[in-house]
Amino acid sequence: MEQLLKMVLCLSLFVLTAFFYENNLFHKVNFGALKVYKYDTLISRNDSVYIIDTPGCKIPNYEAFDLSIREKILPGRFTNCDKTRSFLKISSNCLEIDHADVQKSQFKNSFSFCRVHRIYRPRQGQHHNFFRYIPIKGRLMTGDQLCLESDMARVKCFDRKNRTIFTELYWIYQRNDSYEELCDKRLRKRMDDPKITENLNVLLLGVDSTSRLNSQRYFLKTRQILEREFNSFEFKGHNIVGMTTFQNVVPVLTGKSIYELKEDGKFGNTTMDNFQFIWKDFEENGYRTLFAEDAAHMATFDYFKPGFQNYPAQFYNRPWSVAWWYAGSPRCMGGRSEPEAVMEYLTKFVDVYKSKPYFAFVFLSSLTHDRQELSAEMDEVMSKFFTKAYESNAFNNTMVFFFSDHGFRIGRTRWSNIGMYEVLSPMLFITVPKWFSDKYKKIDKNLRNNANKLTTVYDIHETLRDILNFNGRVEEHSSILRGESLFSDVSKTRNCTDVGVPESLCSCSHYINVKNFSTLYATRNLSTDIVSKLNDLLKNHQSVCERISLDKTISVYQEVSGRKHTYRISIRTLPGKALFEASVSSINDKYHVGQILRINKYGDQSKCLNDYFLRNYCYCKDT
Repeated sequence: MEQLLKMVLCLSLFVLTAFFYENNLFHKVNFGALKVYKYDTLISRNDSVYIIDTPGCKIPNYEAFDLSIREKILPGRFTNCDKTRSFLKISSNCLEIDHADVQKSQFKNSFSFCRVHRIYRPRQGQHHNFFRYIPIKGRLMTGDQLCLESDMARVKCFDRKNRTIFTELYWIYQRNDSYEELCDKRLRKRMDDPKITENLNVLLLGVDSTSRLNSQRYFLKTRQILEREFNSFEFKGHNIVGMTTFQNVVPVLTGKSIYELKEDGKFGNTTMDNFQFIWKDFEENGYRTLFAEDAAHMATFDYFKPGFQNYPAQFYNRPWSVAWWYAGSPRCMGGRSEPEAVMEYLTKFVDVYKSKPYFAFVFLSSLTHDRQELSAEMDEVMSKFFTKAYESNAFNNTMVFFFSDHGFRIGRTRWSNIGMYEVLSPMLFITVPKWFSDKYKKIDKNLRNNANKLTTVYDIHETLRDILNFNGRVEEHSSILRGESLFSDVSKTRNCTDVGVPESLCSCSHYINVKNFSTLYATRNLSTDIVSKLNDLLKNHQSVCERISLDKTISVYQEVSGRKHTYRISIRTLPGKALFEASVSSINDKYHVGQILRINKYGDQSKCLNDYFLRNYCYCKDT
């Protein structure tokens, strides 16, 4: 019997090994991470057909490594920044040249000196890309120490022939006593209100283009820490309300869509200073405020928009980030990537203020916006941050919203049913202090229940409002609202229409592939309806944009859960071989084309147009 069991075990191991080899999985999983974190399985097993199963919404329980897309998933990639390792060390905001590191470098026989410049931008009334370098000291030599008073600085080091051999940008936490006094004064006034019972910190930490499923593929370490070390809730039915970062971030911070914020939804000539972002309310209540992004050229409020002329928050890194961009947007500087540098600052910030109220918004794009496989590097950055926060107990009084704006909109998996779903279903974790869950058991129960319902960014905003005005009571609603605080028990019957999600972006809708769509197209070519709408969108730019024509219909999917005929159609157009996806609905023989999504890179094809929305569609005549 024992011999038989050994044979069965050996055969099972052989079959399992053959399975992973045949499916090319060995190089697609970070086995170093698996070993450290002791994952029991590589691929989760689903116990139910639907991940969200409510009267108002049913979302299929897709596998992150489903057979239909497994070969299209790229192995994780990492940037090696060791070659740009810093010559400098900093302690208590004082810089000095690390002689030992110089001796280890290729410049040990040629290193001469460094120069230090302040990165300066006035806090008010300046162009969003403005900054200038102001010299701080003539030369910094080996053995010298320079204590910085500014929070942003550039250090350039030279060899004996006066050639630049090293550049590093610093963003350093500097305490501002007058600001601290103002915050304390405002906080005392807040605490005089008997209705306010808690002062929870808020950290909104966003990563671009990361679906819930993609976080399962690449964010192995981060998910492990959030699930095992923190009191975290993963919201499995979180749905986008628009296709861009801007469209999904604005509702978080204002509770409004971009069209409610500004009727035409166009912000190309509108600065952001006069809009009522929620961090202003928190600051009025004695909270320290921080706003930070990387990738200055495509930042949320700056991509084909004029951003902020005044500092939107007390701690604001845009001048530093623009300096990084003007330096050529190097992947590494000073032995670290730009996201790493931002997260180093945030690590210091959350530790300094773990016992004082703060509101921090951080959004990172440079690693994950265009390269899905670089999510593995972002996982290293985030897991390091969360590990340090856990070890220092930095989140004992903090609610953390670890989120994404939308899923990956281009790439190899995009053409599958799962790929279409992923775009609509961004990652969202909410981490709550354990004492808070113990003290407010009804809120804890509601968070757990809401994690398995349809949610959107409007709910996040209402939750932030609840934190700002927290009184320990849970408000229940007699009718369905577009946005409901996740502290309350949101309705099970809510659907995409109820929560402000366009039908074309609804993950509750189920589609099947119409493999032979020639019969459907015999009476009406729905693809030409999409092309007609594209040309209509560009009608005021015919002098610079080519007229678009249909090249090919790539796929047609039909919705099977709705009361009207709705199709999700992918096409290729000329010139430029642009790829688009759109929903086309038919009611009483009238056809309506929904939002048209660009699902491949447009590069320089639309460089003649300065409209961040229409750039998705235009093919410039001079291309």
